[in-house]
Amino acid sequence: MKALLILLSFLLYTIVIHSQVIVGKIIDSTSNNSLEYVSIGIINTPIGTITNEKGKFNLELKGQSPKLMVRFSMIGYKAQTFSIEELSNKENVIKLKQKFVQIEEVIVKPSNNFKKVGTISRSLQGVCGWGGNRRGKGHEIGLKIDLGTSFVKLQDLHIRVHQQAFDSSLFRLHIRDIKNDLPHEELLNNNILITITRSSGWVDIDLSKYNLVFKGEIALTLEWLKVLALNENKLKRVNKSNQKTANVLFSVKKKQRCIYTKWGAEAKWIKSDTQSPSIYLTVQE
Repeated sequence: MKALLILLSFLLYTIVIHSQVIVGKIIDSTSNNSLEYVSIGIINTPIGTITNEKGKFNLELKGQSPKLMVRFSMIGYKAQTFSIEELSNKENVIKLKQKFVQIEEVIVKPSNNFKKVGTISRSLQGVCGWGGNRRGKGHEIGLKIDLGTSFVKLQDLHIRVHQQAFDSSLFRLHIRDIKNDLPHEELLNNNILITITRSSGWVDIDLSKYNLVFKGEIALTLEWLKVLALNENKLKRVNKSNQKTANVLFSVKKKQRCIYTKWGAEAKWIKSDTQSPSIYLTVQE
């Protein structure tokens, strides 16, 4: 009898532990190809992750209610939403269908008129960014940029890296419209991935080949995807911590514009008017 109770207790423990993690794979509904860097998150919580190069994922639930909803999304695809209960205790295969954002076709005539929009300088103190080599997955940081009343073509993106402790870091660019002063609907049709290899200084990314044409106010953010090769000589103390950690940090300009942050794929947006990340665009008028 005692042995039976021990066995039942072990089985119950195994089921509980297994149910605390959702696992699966995400594929394209047409080609059945694996989809890398799909964002996965429990809606209105910071709990989330992204898929690996094989389209696989492990989402730790951390005791969340089985009634909460999990959203699977990626630029260029229609999002899918399921309850935790629907996804638990099985190997999931999620199929995402491609979609295209309908954008008014606009032609910007070639000209030699260029301007810089965004935060073009930095303060000597203050940073924003991510710490560790895993926990930042799906987190976003960015700012509001006013492109003006006429359509412009995005030529270059400029990011001021304060310091990074890795040989390289990979980000996904997001450009959204703004509603109620927060980022709203995605305006991009395809993933634009940005690799940063510099340990500090300004990084320039050519956007001209994507033919991105917008006007008015946009929310431009960078989503943390992954980092490669930790350099232990570049560990840094942040926020008066006694312990040095691995970070990817951007410079900021204090008391200028705003900063948008989202600490999870489906977390709520936070806006602060105390500073702005040192990020700007060169655009063609």
